[in-house]
Amino acid sequence: MTENSIYGIWLQQALGEGNRKASELVSYFGSCKNVFEADDVELKLSGLVRMEDIDRLLSTSIDTAEEIMESCNRLGYRIITSDDDNYPDRLRNIPDFPVALYYTGEWPDVDNEVIIAMVGTRIASRYGYSMATDISKNLAACGAIVISGCARGIDTASHQGAIMAGGKTLGVLGCGINTNYNMANEGLRKVIETSGALITEYPPGTPPLGYHFPVRNRIISAMSLGVIVVEAGEKSGSLITATLALDQGKDIFAVPGEIGHPSSEGTNRLISQGAKPVGSAYDVLEEYTTLFPHRLRSVNLFNRNPIVQETHARPKWARLPKSVSPPETYAPGKQRKTSSQKPPAPEPEPTPESESESYNPPIGMSKPAQRLRNALGSAPKRFGDLLTELDMEPSELSRCITELELYGVIKSLPGNKYCRN
Repeated sequence: MTENSIYGIWLQQALGEGNRKASELVSYFGSCKNVFEADDVELKLSGLVRMEDIDRLLSTSIDTAEEIMESCNRLGYRIITSDDDNYPDRLRNIPDFPVALYYTGEWPDVDNEVIIAMVGTRIASRYGYSMATDISKNLAACGAIVISGCARGIDTASHQGAIMAGGKTLGVLGCGINTNYNMANEGLRKVIETSGALITEYPPGTPPLGYHFPVRNRIISAMSLGVIVVEAGEKSGSLITATLALDQGKDIFAVPGEIGHPSSEGTNRLISQGAKPVGSAYDVLEEYTTLFPHRLRSVNLFNRNPIVQETHARPKWARLPKSVSPPETYAPGKQRKTSSQKPPAPEPEPTPESESESYNPPIGMSKPAQRLRNALGSAPKRFGDLLTELDMEPSELSRCITELELYGVIKSLPGNKYCRN
């Protein structure tokens, strides 16, 4: 955030998020500050805006921008505008670049990173979820940054895969960062803050309105080198992102799907139109290894096997099945139990301490997550109390909460409380 940030916020509030006229005015006048200082005659002579737009620019008070900045300071959010030196060229090169962005986490060196966008349907099949997780995991293991939209389905799998590999991931929202959007992914968003950044052009408190999401898609594609569409129907919103990416000169990749399956119609059509088919992360990475050798690592283009083991969580459906007890056998002459016999009294619910020794965690569950699971019972515990009890950093505890949510063994309650599911 700089002293000129206020002008980018003001301009975006005056004309609206995603309005191409805002970026055109910045390009014409040279900065958001110069647009703010322009009078009605100068604005009219630019030929870029109509009288109604000029009226909006002249009637929008700078006080609104000041209030947004104060809100961001209070919430710990940071701001980057097109007037800032670290504003990326990848964004500036699109005709409708956002003049102000809000974020929490670590802002990446966008122009020098291998950022790959991954998008797809919110109603992902097991195949799509598995492919998105595996591709994202291997992209991150090789040093790429995965960017997606924090929605359900393929977006969630893409973020999770990068986190599993201990890599970086970026989430672009269609609402304010502090807005209650897709609360099932609240834990995931907390981890993304520590594993990358949450980014949005909408100020704090902005609700997740439907038309915001197609608008935010241009940011996802613009920040990336290429877009992978993992699973998408014929009319999927993910195809909007692919179209935007194509207009921006980005590479388009698609994961082939089952012929005739509704969720594969969009991806298969992209491939028929020239998108590169993707079966693994290597099909994507081979496009960038010579351009970004200082960013990519451990890339063996001749090895198509998975290159990284899970370090955190697995999707809930991917857990190993619980062992089934063998049927009871009876010695000769031993009388079988009959229905008239009194059933045994139910065993008391084990305490976290006694169960910790017998619990058999799923493959991939990290040791810290196991500690958290063992510390939880049916009685809710507050986030702060768990920090003290487990002697964890907030970021580590948030990561463990998300991991257990993926396994379906933890329940999030209002007031930052958690209990075993």
